[in-house]
Amino acid sequence: MKKITDAVKATQDEFREVILASEIAAKGLEKDQYIRYLQMQYHLVRDVQKNFFEIAAHPDIFLKRKFSKFLVGFGIDEAPHYKMAEKDLSHLDAGVGEIPFDVELWWTYFSKAIKEKPLQRIGGTCVLENIGTAVGDLIDTAISKSPYLNQKNTTFLILHKHEVVNHGDEIIEAVTEANLNVAEEQDVLQGIEHAKTLFFRMFHWVLTGKELY
Repeated sequence: MKKITDAVKATQDEFREVILASEIAAKGLEKDQYIRYLQMQYHLVRDVQKNFFEIAAHPDIFLKRKFSKFLVGFGIDEAPHYKMAEKDLSHLDAGVGEIPFDVELWWTYFSKAIKEKPLQRIGGTCVLENIGTAVGDLIDTAISKSPYLNQKNTTFLILHKHEVVNHGDEIIEAVTEANLNVAEEQDVLQGIEHAKTLFFRMFHWVLTGKELY
């Protein structure tokens, strides 16, 4: 399990460096960047509960009854979050836009992985649910330097700093209690690594409006 927590921590540290290098904490978020962030998140989390329900029902996971039950509840909790991103966009007079290519890559890769190695998608969840906590202070500073941001258009962003409900801790705890064997732990680790690559690509688009390649 230490390998998993170390991999998550390494991803958090790398993402913090990305945010520091972007200078959004020093200068604030440009409105176009923030709109792209919400559009990316809208398409990333819409229908995400289907992933968790499918993993919970997978033959390799279903007999881990406590873990399977956790995943169903987790999916239900996550299901409405895309509506928050949509509402924040509406308060910016912006729409949800087309799904970014790198978000399509995420869904394509992990939809296939769930059928064969469902714990890879759990590795992806470990990344998504923990990455925001690494930069909470930088996001607070960016918000303070972005005059157009307010309580009405930051509901998704504030929630996903995970300062009130920490889904990052919850998923790590659930994975720990699932008593994974060596092969299962390796699947989670591979999912973390691939999720990091895909998420960093998505965030490059958020920052620049361009795909990485």
